[in-house]
Amino acid sequence: MESAPTVVPVEREELLPAGILASVVLGGAAVALGRPILALVAFAVTIVLGLGLLWLRFGFYRVRYWRQLQPDHVFPGEPVTLSLVLENAKPLPLPWVEVVEELPAALVIEGQQLEPSPKPERKVLRTLLSVGIAERVQRRYPARARRRGFYRLGPTRLTTGDPFGLARARLEIEPGGTLLVYPEIRPLESFGLPAEHPLGDATPLRPLLEDPLRIQGARPYQPGDSPRQIHWRATARLGELQTRLLERSAAPVLALFLDVNTFEHFWEGIRPGELEWAISLTASLASWGIEQGYQVGLWVNAPLVGGERFIRIRPGRHPHQLRRLLEALAMLVPHTGHRIEQLLSAEARLLSGGVTIVLVTALVTENLRRTLLALRQQGYGIALIAVGTSAGLLPRRGLAIFELEGERAPAA
Repeated sequence: MESAPTVVPVEREELLPAGILASVVLGGAAVALGRPILALVAFAVTIVLGLGLLWLRFGFYRVRYWRQLQPDHVFPGEPVTLSLVLENAKPLPLPWVEVVEELPAALVIEGQQLEPSPKPERKVLRTLLSVGIAERVQRRYPARARRRGFYRLGPTRLTTGDPFGLARARLEIEPGGTLLVYPEIRPLESFGLPAEHPLGDATPLRPLLEDPLRIQGARPYQPGDSPRQIHWRATARLGELQTRLLERSAAPVLALFLDVNTFEHFWEGIRPGELEWAISLTASLASWGIEQGYQVGLWVNAPLVGGERFIRIRPGRHPHQLRRLLEALAMLVPHTGHRIEQLLSAEARLLSGGVTIVLVTALVTENLRRTLLALRQQGYGIALIAVGTSAGLLPRRGLAIFELEGERAPAA
């Protein structure tokens, strides 16, 4: 931030050099004519104009500014502290510095009335600071985040000048600092799911789980074995078909699929209330699954902020798995034109039998129904959670159906 500041185009600033020259000439003339009072006034004006030019040229020299939020990972409604820090490391004080900080509209600063911003979903915090020679000033603001999302702080505009208001210098600070707000986690019964068995009769038709990444050995092929389980290297070595023997997984697998489409056609937009409610439900299911000892994975037909086209997190029970899942849901960008049934069909091939698939969606199409029935026939346990829409399917063994009212979804 020690680079030359951007000068605010005010007419008086353009007159400073000419004014200094004129006052020096006037002062010299007053001395030559024996007019001490006029000379004193002229030189005083010269000093004032010179100070204005000094602050104009060096106001932001050796000045540092930064902002941060602590903590920077929270749930909605949890308190955070916004810190604005201004440091002046030169032998020239800054009698006033106006700080105009751009903030996300989802961040509520307690006791402060934020100004509107021309940018959508943004607001402006305006404050006035005074920094002495070699001094650091810090302002702290208690705040709360209202809703899920990934937010950036800034940019910031700093403006300073001389005490007389003759000149101003402006410095633009790039965005810096982020805030990650997780989805709200609530008891599953608060969403309308059963408290005892929230997934109902979604028991996989092939409950014995095998890990496709851990091969125990091979045995001769038997009629009925899946072609996907053929051990081709052993087959080539022995000259007859061999089937892979896979180690059993240590824990059952819960595959969470979230559909961000809420209308038949993606250009119709989304219903933000129902979508955010579905995201919160998915986060709550992830938390429940980890507590129940599942290996939990997540797939969403939407990208992360600055990430790939789809969210894919393989099932796991790592201590940080829940945090990974919540971070992905927090950074989810709810824009897609991809159908969830396509993602289901593609990703289910990479999952072993015995997996319980939970689909949360506000849009149930005929293609999706056929996909879910086909996955059930392949041995997967299916739980369809339809938000604000009819599932169009009857529950059966291995297929649990939940139709949750759209009215439960809070407004965005």
